[in-house]
Amino acid sequence: NLISLTPPPPLASFPSLGDAFKIIKQPCDKCSAVVVEADVGQDGVSMYIALDSDSYGHILRPGNGGIRLLNYDSTESAIDDAVRLAKGMTRKHDMFRTGFSGAKVVVKSDHKDLSVIERKELMENLASALDAFGGGMYTGCDLNTCDIDMDFLVKATNDKYVLAGRNSHVDTNVATASSVIGSILGTVEAMQGSSNISELTFTVQGCGKVGSTVAKELVRLGAKHVQTCDLFPQAAEIKGCTQIHDWANTSCDFLVPCANSLAITEEVASNFPEGIKFCVGATNSPFANEKAKGIFDKRGVMHIPESISSAGAILADSVEWSNINLYQTVEPAKMYGWIRDISREKASDLAAHAGKEPQYVESNLKNVVPSRDGAPVGKDFEKWIEEHSSTTETLIVGGGLAGTATAFSLAEKGIRSILIEQASSLSPPTASSSGDSRMYRKMYSSEFFSKMAAQALERWGDVEKKSGKKLLQENGLLFYGEDTGETVEGSVLGAKEVMEKLNLPHKYYATGDEIADAYPALESCRGKPYSGVYEETAGHIRASKACEAMAEGAGDKCNVKLNSKIVSLDNQGEGGKVVAVTEDGETITADSAVVCAGAWTNKVLESANLPQLNLEVWQVQWAHFEVANDVAASIPQAFHFRKENDIDGGLYYVFPSSATESVQNGGKSFVKVGVDFRTGEALTDMSSFNYEGSQEVLKMIDEWVKEHLPSVGERLDSYCHPYTMTEDSYFVMDKVADNVAVFSGGSGRAFKFGPLLGDCMASLLTGEQAPVDLAPFSATRAAVSSNLNKARQPVVAYLDTLGA
Repeated sequence: NLISLTPPPPLASFPSLGDAFKIIKQPCDKCSAVVVEADVGQDGVSMYIALDSDSYGHILRPGNGGIRLLNYDSTESAIDDAVRLAKGMTRKHDMFRTGFSGAKVVVKSDHKDLSVIERKELMENLASALDAFGGGMYTGCDLNTCDIDMDFLVKATNDKYVLAGRNSHVDTNVATASSVIGSILGTVEAMQGSSNISELTFTVQGCGKVGSTVAKELVRLGAKHVQTCDLFPQAAEIKGCTQIHDWANTSCDFLVPCANSLAITEEVASNFPEGIKFCVGATNSPFANEKAKGIFDKRGVMHIPESISSAGAILADSVEWSNINLYQTVEPAKMYGWIRDISREKASDLAAHAGKEPQYVESNLKNVVPSRDGAPVGKDFEKWIEEHSSTTETLIVGGGLAGTATAFSLAEKGIRSILIEQASSLSPPTASSSGDSRMYRKMYSSEFFSKMAAQALERWGDVEKKSGKKLLQENGLLFYGEDTGETVEGSVLGAKEVMEKLNLPHKYYATGDEIADAYPALESCRGKPYSGVYEETAGHIRASKACEAMAEGAGDKCNVKLNSKIVSLDNQGEGGKVVAVTEDGETITADSAVVCAGAWTNKVLESANLPQLNLEVWQVQWAHFEVANDVAASIPQAFHFRKENDIDGGLYYVFPSSATESVQNGGKSFVKVGVDFRTGEALTDMSSFNYEGSQEVLKMIDEWVKEHLPSVGERLDSYCHPYTMTEDSYFVMDKVADNVAVFSGGSGRAFKFGPLLGDCMASLLTGEQAPVDLAPFSATRAAVSSNLNKARQPVVAYLDTLGA
């Protein structure tokens, strides 16, 4: 045993024991547990309660374990399972000093069909047993028992002796998943020096409520690859994961058992594919025997025992038992964050004590087990909440263009902010602000946006000066193609008209032949009814680097928190404050909040009970193509307009080789080619977004390249990013509450305005005069607000006066 156990007290400590059940097994040298049989009034059903002898009759250190209902082969196997599980629970409780010792209720059914069991009567029988223990045991759900059973049990016990997350939003399955994730991160941290999992491939074996939660979180945390496997294949169909059918013969770095016990046999351990480094999961007793575990040890597989990795539910029980009011009112994410944090620390400490050697883990468990003396760990939760709370003037949600620009502008005004980004980097590849390049130009069909672009260029200069980084590269821009009328990107003739009206330098090409003469790489324009406009002072912005530069430019005025996802946002906190809780359990209190969450905007607004916006999410595709160095120099940055045709939206663009820094290698050159129309139907959120895009659209991109850039080589890769669109292609820059402002609906045209948008958002918070007229970007205009109380026509008419 992990810790020597004291002999049980005399039976007299339970005055009504003899009336409630009979003793099946007494503690002995080979087994320190007591097993009793409770009376059950149903044929073919037996109930056994195992208490590790330390908890037997100890009201101040009661037993704790769930109710398991199974069709066992024999009475002996049911009793053995009860003892094994109770002892395992003791190890969990001791590992964290929950205040409990181990126990388990096992119900043996002779019926394979468990639905024939009368659950209400069964729970009433159990209630009599718990009442006889007089506070010596607490229980809850386990295998094949559920909330309905707990409802019966709570009523039968008069709301005593049941710890099942009742009257609370805390989900014990998510709590268990949190301890798994914490243990994974702690193990990786100890073994590799950091908790970065971006180079690791995981296999999650078992995708029930716990396993599926673990798999989704590994994806969110940036795992290289997450493989899922389950007896029920549909359960393993998890977004961002790859379903596999034979977990024991599929290679991975990290095995995460979340299914049946004893699955890792000697054969599995011996034949598991090479390369496995870690085994940490939710399964109780994942190894069939000590020999199987020893094989993994010899292979160098670091295993953190389930007394740490699967302890989430009993940690929640400790809080429920020691501070019921806090348990019933707390934001669940705080609980999950606490569980993750202490599990991570415990796993990391154990691996370190073992010298990073798997064979020394068992012998070093004693070094991470606290004394049983002292307050239960659940009493530490309130202090943890205080320690993981922070305050600031402004909370910024989202680390893309608008979020980093807002942080930059606020810092210039001396205003502190905390910026949280759910991904592992600013401008992450899963969102719309990442990559090497975005166009900047004054060439618009709208005077309003053309003037905004000129203002933005001045502010980009400020960002470059402060960061010391070259972010903008002037390489000119050509608009060319058919007379399409106005599109989301304007039109050739509309741009020509505005350039002339504002007296901006440009060159006009009246025919396709003139374009082909000026740009040999676009020889395919010859003979076509095309026209073109060229702006020499246009170019491209290094997108990801620009976001990083603005965040760095904010300096110590902005605290950037990555891998941090908002789960709740309350804009009616004490004193009119905004109070946010992250998925890691951190509480952030701010004077105001700015939501710059792109395609996730409405999810954040929903969490704050604020009105959602009428936004669409487009799946937009692009790719890199190899090109000979001598040809690359002749390919301009260009935007091609042609009329729509079925799914072909007609808008194509090309960035020159100077705008593809991340893929330059071996002296080769590449150009970036993409479309500015959506793949498939417009979405309302990211739940069904497909980062693979459409092969049909990729084929159209390939065909466009062959037709318009015939000297360009093969496609290297492909990408699909989310564009958040509004009906009128104008952004949203407005307050949606007195202390909450929103930027969204960039509509594929926002990046060039970067720092100017930050100035606009800052003005909404400070009350200062905005650098541009914000009326067209109102959150209450008809195009974006389903709750608009104003007439539509005046807004549309106003936009028309701006040249929209």
